[in-house]
Amino acid sequence: MSDPAEPACVPLSDEDRAILDLECASVVGHVLHTVLVDAPALTAADVRERIAARLPAAPELRYRLAGTPDEPVWVPDAELDLAEHVVDAPDGPYEPAALRALVADRFTHHLDRARPLWAMDVAPLTDGGTALLWRLHHALADGATVTRLSRTVLYDEGPADAAGRPTTGPPASPPASIHADHVRRRAHLMGVIRREFAVGPSHSPFDGTISTQRDVAFLDTALPAVHGAARSAGATVNDAVLSVLAGGLRRWVDHHAGTVTDLRVRVPVSLPREDPAAGNRDSAFDLPLPIHLTDPVERLRAVHEVTSRRKDAGDAQRLDALLHRLGEVSPPLRQVADRLRATARAFTVSVSNVPGPRTPVAVLGRRVRTMWPLAEIGFHHALRVTAGSTADVLSFGLCVDPGLVPGVDVLADGLRAEADLLVRDAPV
Repeated sequence: MSDPAEPACVPLSDEDRAILDLECASVVGHVLHTVLVDAPALTAADVRERIAARLPAAPELRYRLAGTPDEPVWVPDAELDLAEHVVDAPDGPYEPAALRALVADRFTHHLDRARPLWAMDVAPLTDGGTALLWRLHHALADGATVTRLSRTVLYDEGPADAAGRPTTGPPASPPASIHADHVRRRAHLMGVIRREFAVGPSHSPFDGTISTQRDVAFLDTALPAVHGAARSAGATVNDAVLSVLAGGLRRWVDHHAGTVTDLRVRVPVSLPREDPAAGNRDSAFDLPLPIHLTDPVERLRAVHEVTSRRKDAGDAQRLDALLHRLGEVSPPLRQVADRLRATARAFTVSVSNVPGPRTPVAVLGRRVRTMWPLAEIGFHHALRVTAGSTADVLSFGLCVDPGLVPGVDVLADGLRAEADLLVRDAPV
């Protein structure tokens, strides 16, 4: 199969342009995935050589911004220098606390818009392994795209055994195929408006003026155990992620913020496009988290009931259609709707789930242990939660403004405890 043809330029979608516009001094526009691999340690030169050999298959990594502020486009950068994008992290090797501090620091650094909007730090670890800190601008790639690009330019071909050697088993899960959206978008838009634009009575404990400071935390859980617990209750892994988050938030609120009875979560949904080069096309739906329920299985079933109703109603697709129609008919009205949906009372926290490879993978013969995903917080939303999977590991990445959300470790410990309780108490 030949490499993808590289177009002369690619117009940015409306969503991509909106992401660029959100970036400012206190908010960055990128995601950050930290890939942990086994010993022996890798260097930036090792990773650059791997990426250089596969770069023709990932033309997005050559894109830089061009055009005008009113009509920005992506253009291939003929002078791409991988030495400026893939670098050795200073002052290694890193023990866990130092690695966490490095991730938090790198997350606050804006990507240079004069270059392709990605960068990678290669950080040696005290246990002999390596952490690859990969930042990509969200206008260029969302979490699912990062997973695809990792498979394209980083991971060894085929799945790997415990030692990082390729096996003869089935190939790694391919990226999801992009199909044309043939779903009939029936009106029922008033129902979407009632569900999406309703606001809760409570003040969000994560609301406030965002600073440039960030703190991060990560935790790993056993994906097969969480999946089994969810399935035994008739739910999905995504439902389990939301249920665990609800329990962890209840613990954090009890510890820091007193009593909060109404927390709403925003769940992003990627919608299909006919043309993969057309950029991001995202929607979302908001739903209440049952933080008042202390029983993990009861809470999981409550989450599943709500998410099932929202999916069956096609709310994300209908909201996408509504907002695009508003933009066509009245751009000012679309802006008002977007502002309403961005308020802290519309939703409390945004959570994403990024599926990764379903079988073990390796980088240059080193087994990938786990991948920690991070996404940026936003105005009036000082906490962001991202889940991601790699083979049998389900990971959570937490990003906060520490001045508004103290004790991110309390939240991480709460999520871990709630995941353990769910697995323990799930029906057999």
